[in-house]
Amino acid sequence: MALLLALLMTLTCTAALAENTKHERVYAVTGADGALKSLTDNIRLENAEGLDEITDRTMLTEIENVNGEETFALQGEALTWKAGGKDITYQGTSEKPLPVTPVVTLRMDGEEITAEAMKEKTGRAELTVAYTRTEAVPHLALTILLLPERGVSNLTLENALQLSMAGRRAVVGWGVPGADEALKLPDSFTVSFDADRVELDWMMTFATAEPVEKVWREVSSRIGTDVHGEMDEAFRIVEALEKGEALPETTGMTKGISPKINELNAGLTALNDGAGKLAEGAGALSGGLTTLSENSEALNTGAEAIFAAILNTANQQIQASLSESGLTMPELTAENYREVLTTGISEMKLLGVFSEQARTGAESLEALMEQLGQVETFVSGVHAYTGGVDQAAEGAKQLAAGAVTLHDEGTETLRTEILGAEEQAAGKILPWMEKYLRTAVRVYEETGAQVSEMGYDLRPEGMKTVTLYIIRTDL
Repeated sequence: MALLLALLMTLTCTAALAENTKHERVYAVTGADGALKSLTDNIRLENAEGLDEITDRTMLTEIENVNGEETFALQGEALTWKAGGKDITYQGTSEKPLPVTPVVTLRMDGEEITAEAMKEKTGRAELTVAYTRTEAVPHLALTILLLPERGVSNLTLENALQLSMAGRRAVVGWGVPGADEALKLPDSFTVSFDADRVELDWMMTFATAEPVEKVWREVSSRIGTDVHGEMDEAFRIVEALEKGEALPETTGMTKGISPKINELNAGLTALNDGAGKLAEGAGALSGGLTTLSENSEALNTGAEAIFAAILNTANQQIQASLSESGLTMPELTAENYREVLTTGISEMKLLGVFSEQARTGAESLEALMEQLGQVETFVSGVHAYTGGVDQAAEGAKQLAAGAVTLHDEGTETLRTEILGAEEQAAGKILPWMEKYLRTAVRVYEETGAQVSEMGYDLRPEGMKTVTLYIIRTDL
């Protein structure tokens, strides 16, 4: 039991600080109903600076030095000690109410009962410890109840746990009286058990605001001093997200968020716009090539008609020339003109040995074959061009369809989904921020103001105060 008490005291104590500190240990004895029977405030003035004199403030009476021979002078509330560089430990008493008092309610089978009456009763018992308070300062309170060796079984605990040490059982319950209601922290605990003529003696409670202050100081160190400025900037960002607007510039902890999200959203818009322009351009290209492709057959037919007309004219001229000489030559076609003219040229050249007219005819046929070759090349070129146009038109058609899909089902969907997700998330976060963030800031500010006033005795100027309440409750 002594080890457990030492552990609890260690958890609620503060180590030596590098500043003059007023350590209070307020020992009190109360009844089950919370009535104060006795109180002693044991104070250690930690003289970290080694001062010859330490000035304290107090409202205690019956002050005495309990750890030395140093003397003091009391003028009103000002208490000055001749410290000589040493720590001072003194004690006094007061009728000031405790800021936190455990009040015990006992019931057996639903009816209130006293601990004395329980010694003769058997039934289902319920012990509730409620921490009443006289100050707004939130405290962490731990109560230990040593259970008797017999008469208690089938425990049910709420905000408490059971410990076992050296064969004895104890219940440790807790609460945070004075905590803001929004935190939903308990301010009482309950122990239910089967009682068989059980003898309950006393319980011990340790209470201090020091853990609350430490939490508050840790939060303060992390969020800085301009809490409202940080909160307002956070609200502006979320509200802009919800409306789908560009995020405003901020200067606090959120200053790196707005540029990144704005950059993302601008990139999504630019990507989508680019995909839209690509779809428009691909559509225009496909339309133009399709129009050209629709004229391919006419171009091919026209080119072939030109070739046929030239061949027809050439045939007429050749037949007219040959009719005078009695010679004949097959009719020229697109498929045979080279072969026929080559044969004719060869024959003319043989005759040209004996006839100037034959030599001239051979030259004319060579010139005709060259002209017809150029026309054939033109016709082949037209066919190649129209074939390329047809192929390009089909490719452009597929490109246009892909570009439309990229825009409609790709970049547009991506942009819509991401921006929609931002707006949806902001819409959910904003009510949460309204409900919890503003409450958290209020609790933070109010708690800071409260813990600055913690302590039982008066707080000396420029000296930190650490207070632990050790309350014995007689059941």
